Amino acid sequence: MTRTPLRTAVAALAGAALTGAALIGVVAAAPGQASAETVPAFDFSDCPAIPAGADPAEWRCEVLLSSGTMRIGDSGELDAGAMRLTFAEGRLDGRYAQVFGALRAEPTPVPGGLLGGPGRHPLLRTDLRVEYAGFADFLSDGDRMGVQHLRLRVGNRLLPDTCLIGDEHDPIVFRPVRTSGPDRVSANPPVVRFTIEDTTFAVPGARGCGAVDRLVDRRFGLPSPAGANSLRLTALVGIKGYAGS
Repeated sequence: MTRTPLRTAVAALAGAALTGAALIGVVAAAPGQASAETVPAFDFSDCPAIPAGADPAEWRCEVLLSSGTMRIGDSGELDAGAMRLTFAEGRLDGRYAQVFGALRAEPTPVPGGLLGGPGRHPLLRTDLRVEYAGFADFLSDGDRMGVQHLRLRVGNRLLPDTCLIGDEHDPIVFRPVRTSGPDRVSANPPVVRFTIEDTTFAVPGARGCGAVDRLVDRRFGLPSPAGANSLRLTALVGIKGYAGS
């Protein structure tokens, strides 16, 4: 992946965000007034500690609040649930550096539950939750906004807590591309909005589901090849400096 300088780097979710310096530049340079959209309260409690020896003045914490839709295999289009991604970035020994904080997401209900179709028993109600799978790189190359490894936790009363689609060894590799923005939402505090998507990733089969891995695979049409899945998100980005904190 091409690595760009800190001032022009664009961070990604899962997810994507502008670097603090670029975000401030967008807010300062954007013409006209900021959007009348209500600015949400950003929770910075997951901001990670910066590396030993780093200058706090050169570091900031970024929080991405995102929502949108996802499709995996035969799932149909699902609400992706509200997500909050937190990370820190700055310079260390004269080079760009980053520290992952946390990815927190709400579960998204799966229509038809574990077996699909209407009118299923409540015990078969199922949800999916997006989780971090051990790797993230928040530097971008143009509209290509980094890469994150994700997994989906399958929630159902009949399944063990270990039931996952993707994991650290075989993750869902999310390579988001910016499709609109950044648009200034607020100048003080600095907040921007943009949209991202990836329709190229593959989704592996389920594992850790006890004796019903194959049932989960059949329900969602897994494994699902690249190009048969999608994740589309709208993100709001807030930043907070480490200097003086």
